[in-house]
Order: sequence, then C-alpha cells, then structure tokens
Amino acid sequence: MSIKKIIINSLLISLSFLMITGCAKYIDIKDGADKVLLVKEKPSGCVSRGTVDVSVLAEIAYVKRSKENINRDLLQLAQNSAVSVRANTIIKDKSPQLGEATFSMYKCKRPWAN
Repeated sequence: MSIKKIIINSLLISLSFLMITGCAKYIDIKDGADKVLLVKEKPSGCVSRGTVDVSVLAEIAYVKRSKENINRDLLQLAQNSAVSVRANTIIKDKSPQLGEATFSMYKCKRPWAN
C-alpha cells in the first residue's frame, strides 16, 4: 500500500470518527423540550396532540452508531416536536427499524409543564 493511500485512509477514518462523536451536537434543543416527559404507558386525562415520526442516521460512513446515541437523538427530536404542538408528554409507539421511531404526543395537566 502506498503512502498516499495510507494517508487518505487515515483521513477518512478520522473524519468518520469526528462525524460520529459530534453528531448529537447538531440536533437543536428547543426551549421547553427538557420539560417534555417521556412515559411508558398512555397517560390518562390528557389531550392528544397527534403523532410524530422521527429519524436519524444509524450509521455514518459505514460506521454504526450506538443504540444509546440513536435513541437519545430520536427522543430529542420527539421532544422538540412536542414543544411545537404544545404537548408536554410523549410515549414511544413503535420503532420500525434502528434510527426510526413514532411518538404520540399529549398535553397533560402538570403545573410544572404548561
């Protein structure tokens, strides 16, 4: 292998690593998203605000991202969407494949999350 190929491969590997480790920093966090509560069961006494389908890359440059990072990013996107429709509670409905999820959004009476 020539020196030129080694340098190019090293640069590609470094670039891939930077893309993977910096990925979460590019998802905007809307004001109020931190107050959106993720629950495991459908909440009672709440008003439905619809559903949202969210997706993120599961791999970048043929390098697979961790499930933890993927799920964190999906949750953040769902929380951002909930803020847009004035919902304060979400529940994960389905995940058809890695990097995709559907969340239901609700407006519940919670004094700390208007």
